[in-house]
Amino acid sequence: MKFRIALSVLALCAVSAVPAWAHPHHVHAPGAEHGLTAGFFHPLFGLDHLLAMFAVGLLAAQLGGRAIWALPMAFLSLMLAGGAAGMAGIGLPAMEIGIALSVVVLGAALLIGSKYPLAAATLVVGCFGIMHGHAHGTELPAMSSAALYSVGFLLATAALHLAGIAAGLLLVRGERSVTLLRASGAAISVVGIVLLMRAI
Repeated sequence: MKFRIALSVLALCAVSAVPAWAHPHHVHAPGAEHGLTAGFFHPLFGLDHLLAMFAVGLLAAQLGGRAIWALPMAFLSLMLAGGAAGMAGIGLPAMEIGIALSVVVLGAALLIGSKYPLAAATLVVGCFGIMHGHAHGTELPAMSSAALYSVGFLLATAALHLAGIAAGLLLVRGERSVTLLRASGAAISVVGIVLLMRAI
C-alpha cells in the first residue's frame, strides 16, 4: 500500500514537471550562446536529457560492480560519436522518439529492478547515448566552437551520471530505499511516456 502511494505521488510530481522542458525547445541560460557554456547547459535544460542521464547513473548503481563505470562510459563515448554525427549533418531517423523512449526504458529498467546482463545493459545505454549526442550535435549554436561545446555537454552529462550513481548507491542500502529507487524509476518512465506522446 505504501509503495502504491509513493508511486502515485512521484508520478504526479514527475508529470507536473514536464510542461516546457521537452526536448526540441531548450532554453539556454543568459550568456550561453557560445561554446563551453552552451554545451554544458544543453543537457541540463532538456528534461529528456536530464532524466535519461540521471537514470543511467541510478541504473549503474542498481546493477553495481563493473556497471558503475561501464554504463556511464558507454553512454559518454557513444554520445560523443552521436554528437559528431549531428554536427556533420548526418541524419538520424525518429531521433526525438528514440530519446523519449530512452527515458521510458531506463525508468522501466529501474522499476523492474532486475540484474540485467552487463553486456546487454551497456549496449542499450550506449545506443541511447548516440541518440542524445546526436541531438546535442544538431543543436550546436551558430558561431560556437564545436570542441568547446562538446566538452561542455560531456561535463554536464558526466555530472548527471555521477549524481545518479551517488543517489543510487544511497538508495540500494536498505529495503525501503530500494522501494524508493524503483518508484523513482516508475516516475521517470511516466515522464518518458508523456514526452513520447508529444514526440509522436
